[in-house]
Amino acid sequence: MADTTADDAQQVRTRNIVLPIALSVGVSAYLIATNFKPSSLSAIHVSGKTVIGLLLAAVALLIRDGAFAYKVRLSSGEKLSWGQAIRAIVMWEFGAAITPKIGEVAFTFFVLKRSGLSFGRSTGVLVLNTFLDNVVFVVVFGILYVVLGHHILTITNNCPDLVGDTVMQKIMLSVRLVANKAWIGYILFCALALFFGAALFALPRRRRLFFHRVSKMPLLHRFQRGIRHLGDEIDITAREYKNQKRPFWIKMIAATLINWSARYAIASALVFAFADSSVNFWDVYARQYVLWMFLIIPTTPGASGWAEITFIALNCEFLPIGLPAKIALAVIWRIYTYYLYLLVGIIVLPGWLKRTAKNVAPAKAQH
Repeated sequence: MADTTADDAQQVRTRNIVLPIALSVGVSAYLIATNFKPSSLSAIHVSGKTVIGLLLAAVALLIRDGAFAYKVRLSSGEKLSWGQAIRAIVMWEFGAAITPKIGEVAFTFFVLKRSGLSFGRSTGVLVLNTFLDNVVFVVVFGILYVVLGHHILTITNNCPDLVGDTVMQKIMLSVRLVANKAWIGYILFCALALFFGAALFALPRRRRLFFHRVSKMPLLHRFQRGIRHLGDEIDITAREYKNQKRPFWIKMIAATLINWSARYAIASALVFAFADSSVNFWDVYARQYVLWMFLIIPTTPGASGWAEITFIALNCEFLPIGLPAKIALAVIWRIYTYYLYLLVGIIVLPGWLKRTAKNVAPAKAQH
């Protein structure tokens, strides 16, 4: 078992980590190499405000992860201890950093199941958190739109610092033009919230019947018992959530709101650290919602490369003057939101695999 665990850890390290790091560093290196001008870096002023901004970003990061761990633990029915919940969200974020968005769900399910939750509970935690994430996004962005006005969805193609690099200028200006259609993404988020809400609360019995019917298919007959068990567990978990009292939902919604507010506040704190203080930070904060619509598009593992480009493109008017200064800030943002999780994940992964090996032993024994 120990050898298998070590092999799994080594496999994840070599196969899944090198590519996203190479893509992310490669794009940043290309941007710096093709646009570096020492004089442009004079736009970055290190001062007491810079230190405060960096510290605020670190505090926002800790708050974000604390709220994340709390809502995962709460949605698991407190079957995960605080230590297990923290390790689970570390591996959750690590998985998001090394897989494309389309593969993140499978990795997250693996993390929850390996943490000791049942199939049904793991599915319930995933669906419930996805549902609340989308609801909070829709509600908060809607409030920002009402309060700040339509201009948060009006992104001009004017970004003078992009002039000079024909390739990057075309890519980044295309991103800004597409961002003007952010309302389409907002509608999709609304649709996702309705879909997951229906799946979790409105259709649990039909979903259970669906699994039972699927289990009767000739090709799946040998897995009939397992498929039925999964359907039963999902039904039980959905019923448990549906019957939760008001305090549970208040805590879950509050934790989700704090989690995502802190996530977007990281970028705002970094802009505060390095940009002109005359920037409207409510506009900066609202723009991160538009940025998130781009980051959930299935692209490279961890959105490597794509994240740096879209961050610069969509925050162009808020960042220090000069493309090299903008690139430097994008790299700092990625350290907080990406490289840190890669580093911690690599450190935690071997011990986590060894510690959770007992949770997969029964499944192996059945074979």
